[in-house]
Amino acid sequence: MENLDLRVQKTYKSLIETFEALLQEKEFEKISVTEICETAMIRRPTFYQHFLDKYDFLAFYIKHKMNIIFDHAFQNLNEEEDNFFILVFEQLLNQRDNVLDLIFSLQMNADIIIELESVQEYGQSMLRNRVNERENNPNIAVVNEYKGQIIMGITIQSVYWYKNNQDKISREEIIELYRQTLEKLG
Repeated sequence: MENLDLRVQKTYKSLIETFEALLQEKEFEKISVTEICETAMIRRPTFYQHFLDKYDFLAFYIKHKMNIIFDHAFQNLNEEEDNFFILVFEQLLNQRDNVLDLIFSLQMNADIIIELESVQEYGQSMLRNRVNERENNPNIAVVNEYKGQIIMGITIQSVYWYKNNQDKISREEIIELYRQTLEKLG
């Protein structure tokens, strides 16, 4: 977002903050573009200059969150290969429950899944670049891409499981269990 005009950055920042606040109060389906715009003090025509509808904005929002999570992981990466996925996992655990609930509920809603295919492609591209960054052999790259998809599936399901079982396991325990699972994958 830093490469954008300052006015656009302010617009996006206001929309994101408003959207997160509204998610604290209600489900995504009950949030309207008008409500987002009024609360963010952004005119509807301005919103529609940037987004087709609230689903397009949702895709933008999720990509924004993914960027924050992946950027944090890349910036804090050390020499351990699995450390990247652990950093992503920890960042997902740090997300507010309402944001995670939104993402997990979207997986179940077929209408929204079609709208969010670009988000899935974007995430896969980020992951593919990370997993294959050191590989020149196409066969190894395919195996690593597959392994990366499996790891991200485990990551998402582990976060979901933890959020529903926080009373049974501590954050430190789930991170250690996740780390052990990654080690078994080799």
